[in-house]
Amino acid sequence: MKTKRLRMRFPNTSSVFFKLLSSFIILILVPILIFGSLTYFLFSKALQEEVKKNNDILLKHVYVNIEQKMEEVRQTLYQVSLTVDVDSGNPTKLLDVSKTLNRIKGTQNFIDDVYVFYKDRNWIITESGLYYPDYFFDYVYKPESNMQEQLLQKLQDRNVFQDLGTYKLTDGSGSGKRYIVVLLSFPLYNNEIRGTSVVLINEEKLLSMMNSVNPSDSQTGFYILNDQLQPIIESNTNHMDIRLSNRKLQQFLNGTEVESSAHTARFNNFFVSQFHSNVMDWKYITFSSAAHIFKPVFFLRIWMVITSLFLLSVGVMLSIFLAKNLYKPIGEIVSSFEFDKSEADLDKEKKISEFELISNHIHYITERNQHLMQSETEHITLLKDYYAKSMILGIPEEPIKVKPVSGAGFGYPLFSVIAVKIEMTDSSNTTFQQMNFNSRMIEVFNQILNKEENISCMVTNIGKNQISILANYETEDNLVVNLHAAIEQIAELPENFRYSIVLGIGRPCEDLKTVNRSYEEALDALHYRELDKTIQLIQHKEIIFVQKFVDYPIDVEQQIIGNVLSGDYAKLEQLLNEIIDRNRQAINTYLLLNDLYNTLMATANKIIQRSSAKNEEVFDEAVIGIYMNKDISSLESMKDLVFGIYRYMIETLYGKKESKNDDLKNQMIHFIGSHYNRDISLTTLADHFKLNPKYLSRYFKDQTGVNFVQYVNRLRIEHAKQLLQQEKNLHIDEIGEKVGYLNKNTFITTFKKQEGMTPGKFRDISS
Repeated sequence: MKTKRLRMRFPNTSSVFFKLLSSFIILILVPILIFGSLTYFLFSKALQEEVKKNNDILLKHVYVNIEQKMEEVRQTLYQVSLTVDVDSGNPTKLLDVSKTLNRIKGTQNFIDDVYVFYKDRNWIITESGLYYPDYFFDYVYKPESNMQEQLLQKLQDRNVFQDLGTYKLTDGSGSGKRYIVVLLSFPLYNNEIRGTSVVLINEEKLLSMMNSVNPSDSQTGFYILNDQLQPIIESNTNHMDIRLSNRKLQQFLNGTEVESSAHTARFNNFFVSQFHSNVMDWKYITFSSAAHIFKPVFFLRIWMVITSLFLLSVGVMLSIFLAKNLYKPIGEIVSSFEFDKSEADLDKEKKISEFELISNHIHYITERNQHLMQSETEHITLLKDYYAKSMILGIPEEPIKVKPVSGAGFGYPLFSVIAVKIEMTDSSNTTFQQMNFNSRMIEVFNQILNKEENISCMVTNIGKNQISILANYETEDNLVVNLHAAIEQIAELPENFRYSIVLGIGRPCEDLKTVNRSYEEALDALHYRELDKTIQLIQHKEIIFVQKFVDYPIDVEQQIIGNVLSGDYAKLEQLLNEIIDRNRQAINTYLLLNDLYNTLMATANKIIQRSSAKNEEVFDEAVIGIYMNKDISSLESMKDLVFGIYRYMIETLYGKKESKNDDLKNQMIHFIGSHYNRDISLTTLADHFKLNPKYLSRYFKDQTGVNFVQYVNRLRIEHAKQLLQQEKNLHIDEIGEKVGYLNKNTFITTFKKQEGMTPGKFRDISS
C-alpha cells in the first residue's frame, strides 16, 4: 500500500497574497505581454519588409537609368574601335582619329571626353591632339593616388575586346572635376591589338542621377562599386559613411562579394539592397537607416514595458487588498493538513464541506499516529529481543554495561535464565508447526510472567526448538510458581501433535553481566531431564550429581568392530541389542542416553577412520552426517539411529554400494512428497536433514538427475494436472495454491514452461 506523505504548512495571509498575485499575472499580465510581443514582432516584420521593398524600388530606379547610359557608352566605344582602327604611323589618319573623337564628344552629352591609347608607339590621341602618357597623366588628366601605374599597366595589357574597366581621374588644370574612366580595347583586321579607347564621364552626372531619386533629408544612401569592391561613387546623403569607419565599411563591402545579384540584408542598423550591373563590372548598393524606420516600433516596445509595470503594480495592490479582506483561516487550517492524494481523492474532497474535510484529516492524523506507535512498539520489541540475546549468550564483541534498573524494565535484585527445550516426538511435524508452536509459547510466558508485580522478563527464540527467558524477580519461589502456571496453560493448548517440554532454570545472579553463567547452568539442567515425561521443570541447584557410566566393555566394542568389518550383520544386531538392554534400566535421563549414543557413535567413527585409511572415501559424507547430527529424544529413536548407521556401513563395505545412498535419497523424496504443497525450499530441506545447503543441492542433483527446484516443480505440476482433470469446479488460482504456488502468475508460467500450454487450455483439452 502506498504511504501518503503529509505536508504541514502554517496558515498566513502571505500565501493568499501570492496566490492572488500569481493568478493576476497568469490570467491578465501574461496574455497582455504575449499579445504585445506578438504585435511588436509582426509590426517590426512588416516595417522591415516595407523598407526592403522601398530599397529595391529606389535602387532599381538608379540601376535602370545608369545602366541605360552605360549601355550607350559601350556602344560608343564599339563605334570608336571601328573608326579609329588605323595605322598610327600615318599622320593623315591620326588627324582623322582626332576629328572622330571630337565628333563623338560633341554628340554624346553624357560623355565628357574620349581618347585612344596606342601601346606600340606609346601615344595618346585626343580630339585636341597627340600626347605622351607621362605628360598626359600629369597635366591633362591625373589618376587618383596610387592608380597611375595601375592605369598605365592596364592600358598596356588589355587584350580582350569585351573587357570594360573602371578608374577615376581628376582634371589636370586644377578645376577639381572628377571623372569616371571606362576602358575598351579594339583590334585591327590583321588580328593585332593596336590601341585602347578611353571614355571619361563626369562624376557629377552620375551623382545627380542618384540624388534625383534620393532626397537630401532621406535616410537612404547609394554606392557604386568597381570589380575590386571599392567605391566608385556615393550619394550625397549617406548615413552608412557617417556611422562606420573606412575599414569597417570596406570589410562589409568585401563581404558583399558572395551575395546574390539581388540581395537584401541587415547590417549595423541599416537595411542593405544590391544589384550587379549587366553592362559594367559594377555593383549598385543602397542603404536605409533602421533606427529611423523603427522609431514607431521602439515606441511600441517602451509602451509595452510601461504598461506591464503599471499592470503589475495594480496587481500587487489588488492582491494586498484582497488578501486582507478575503483571508479565511479555516481554509489555511485545511491546507495545513494537506497530504499527497490521488485525483479521485481530490474530486471527492471538493464535494464535501470544510468541516468534514477537517474531520477526515484529523482522523487521518490519528490513524497515522497509531501506526507510528505500533511501529515504535515493534521496534522496541526487536531491540529488547536483541538485548535479551546479547545478555543471555554473553556476546564478547559487544559488552553491554547496564545497571539493574534499565530501559528494559528491570528493577528487582535477582536474575536467572530459563532454557525451554521443545521436542516434537512426531517425525511428521513440519518446521512451520514448530515455529508456530514456539510463538504461542512465547506469548504464554509473556502473559504469565510479566503480569506479576515482582517479576519482569524477556522471552526470546534461540534456535529452532529452544526458547530462553531472561527473568528479573524478587523471590525465586514466586518465579517457580509462575513458571508452573505457564506450563499448565501451555499443556492446554489445542495442538494436534505430540511434544515434550523441559524447562531448565539456572542459579540466580545479582548482576546482568553474569547472566550468561545462569544460561549455561540452565542448558546443563536440560541434560538431566527424564525420558518418559512430557513436561518437566529442572532447577540447576537441585540437580544431584551422581557419577554413572555406560556399561560398554572393551571386548564388546572389539566384537562390534569385527562384525562390521567382516560383514556379519546378524551377530552385530545381537550385540547392539544386548548393549542397549544391559543399559536400559540405568538410562533414565537424557544425559545417560546421550552418553550411550555418543559411545556407540564413537565406535562407528573408529570403523569409518579405519576404512578410510587408504585415502579413499568409502562412506558418503551426507549419509554419515544424518546419523551423526540427528537429535535423539528417546531410547527407541537412539536405537533406530545406531542400527541405521551400522547397517549402512556393512552394506557399503560388502557389495551393496548401489543402495548406499538410497536411504538418504528416499527420506528426502518422502519429505518433499509430504510437503510439496507448502512453502518448501532447499534451505528447509537442509535444515530438516541437518546438512549444508550447497552440499545438499549437489547431492540431490547427483541422485535424482535434476536440481531441487526442477524436481519440486515437476511434482507440483503433476498433482496440478490431476486436480485440473478431477476438480472441474476449482479455479486456476485455487489449484495453484493447493499444489504450493501462492502466486497465480508463477503457477501459470511454470505450468506452460513444463507442459507447453496454460492450465486452462490443458483443462479444456482434457475434458
